[in-house]
Formats: sequence, structure tokens, C-alpha cells
Amino acid sequence: MKKIAALLLLLALLAGCAATPPAEPQISIPTAPVTTPSESTGTEPTVSEPPATQPPVTEPPVTEPPVTEPPTTTPPIIELPVNGSLSVHFIDVGQADCALLECNGEYALIDGGNTDDTDLVKDYLNEQGVKELSLVVGTHPHEDHIGGLPGVISSYPTDTVWSTEIDFYNGYVNAFLHTAQSHSRLDYPDVGDTYALGGATIEVLGPVKTGYEDPNDSSLVLMVTYGKTRFLFTGDMEQLAETDLLDSGADVRADVLKVGHHGSYTSTGYRFLREVAPTYAVISVGSNNEYGHPHDSTTSKLKNADVIIYRTDKMYNIVATSDGTDISFTWDNIYAKPWKPAA
Repeated sequence: MKKIAALLLLLALLAGCAATPPAEPQISIPTAPVTTPSESTGTEPTVSEPPATQPPVTEPPVTEPPVTEPPTTTPPIIELPVNGSLSVHFIDVGQADCALLECNGEYALIDGGNTDDTDLVKDYLNEQGVKELSLVVGTHPHEDHIGGLPGVISSYPTDTVWSTEIDFYNGYVNAFLHTAQSHSRLDYPDVGDTYALGGATIEVLGPVKTGYEDPNDSSLVLMVTYGKTRFLFTGDMEQLAETDLLDSGADVRADVLKVGHHGSYTSTGYRFLREVAPTYAVISVGSNNEYGHPHDSTTSKLKNADVIIYRTDKMYNIVATSDGTDISFTWDNIYAKPWKPAA
């Protein structure tokens, strides 16, 4: 009986162990700490909210390209060595133009007056001892500038003749071109071309354009340089061509300006006069001419710029002489005086 009781007890114990499930393992889940108001200050905790709007986009700064300003000073005039002198004779041919240049025994003639002035011009050249001409220039195809040149070219051996290249023909032009081709070498110089005259240099500055409606604007523009002195001859160039010449960058600074178009209001604009900045001006003009030259507006500009004015209608033949540094003037009518600014 004892064995049976022990066996029953063992079976009961085994049945109890099978009915009790094993204990599940404990999983520890971390939790965020709870922030409570500060007891010392009583303030709410600060919560960082994302910004409601996006921050502005900063664009890179726009850098303007540097502006190249023109130089504040003009380049110096190159002074060439000189020996002797240069004389510029503004011959009184009435309402016309004619200038004789002499440098160390060499001669050049810029324009020759009207056809009726031929003998007058030849007489003047003979008085100066001219035997031959190195250069003759017809600035543009109007009689009061080229009318007297055929008679001069046919009377004096002439090395070179310069003419403006323009499609404009009349009897005076035909006579001038025919005589030049028959007795000399006819050239149509370009801007920048030069001619050496006994130590002086004659440079072509204009015209810088072609196709001007008015032949005056096609005038050859010449700069005569001797030492550091400069003479500017403009023919009958008017303000349209003056502006084109300045816009081209030409250096027009000169001590002596042969005033364009006999002092007409159509020439010698304010800007041109300011750029040339002459000390002296010579106006080749006829006394009591029908055009009223020189016009008051032109002489007023010159006077306002303190330019000393010489006029062939009052002083007759005018001669400017340069030693390469200084320029002096003489004239035929000793009773006439140039206009000078007040001291």
C-alpha cells in the first residue's frame, strides 16, 4: 500500500508541473523623460517649432564690368627736330582760299583762288622766289579753291598734286585734273598719308567718310607740323564733317587754325573749336562779300575762346613764321590790327 501511495504522490507532482506555464521574459521599453514646468520659475518649457516660412534666397551680387574712362590728359605732341623755319603765307585772293608754305627752300601750295586770281597768285609766288612746287593741294572741287591751280601747275614744275576723291565734275574740276595729270603726279591721298616738306610734315586728317552730299564736307583736311607748332587747314569743311572727324579720334589740336569756309556759320562748331583750341585763327575772306562772311556767330565763338584773329579782307597778305617753338605774324596792311583778347 505504501508503494502505491508513493507512486500516486509522484504522479500528482508531475501533473502540477505540466499545468504551470513558464514565465515570459520581461522587455524593458525606454520612455522619453517628461519635462515639467520649472518649479523655481514657473515658465513653460521651450518648444522649438520649425519656421513657418522658408528663409530668403541670397543671390550672388551682380558685378558690373569696369568702365574704361578716356584719359584725362591728351597725349603729348611729338616735337620733331627742326632746322631753319616754316613760313605760311595766307595770300589775299579775295573771297577765296590760297596758302603758300615754304620750309627750308621747299614750297607747297594749298588751293589757288578763283580762275581770275591766277596771275595774282603767280606774281606772289615769283616775289617769293618760287621756282618749283613740291606739292599742290586742291582741297575740294569749287572754283574759289581750285580755279587758279591749272595756271600755276602749268607754270611751275610740280612734283605731286593732291586732290580729294569725289564724284563731282565741272569745268573747273576737269581743268584742274587734266592739268595735274599732264604736268605732275596726281594722287588721291588717304587719311594718315604724309608729305615731307623741308623739315615740316603735312598729314592728311580727313575727310574720314565718303558720300557727303555737300562737296564742302569732302574737303581735304591737313595738319602741318613743324617742331612743336601746328597749322590746321580745313578747306570748306562744315560741321557735319567736323563732327565725323572728331568722332574718328583725330588729333586736331593746332596753334593756328585756317578757319573753314571763310568764316561761315556752317563751319567751326563749338565742339570743333574746343578740340582744336587754337591760339591764332586766319580767315581768308573778301571785303564786303555777298555772303556776309565772316559771320558774326563765328567771330563771336573765336573771341569768346580768346583766339587772336587775322583776316585777309582787312590785313591783306598775312605771313605766319614758325621756328619750331614760337609763331610770329606779319601782314601787308600796317594800319589794320588783329583782334586780340583784352589783357
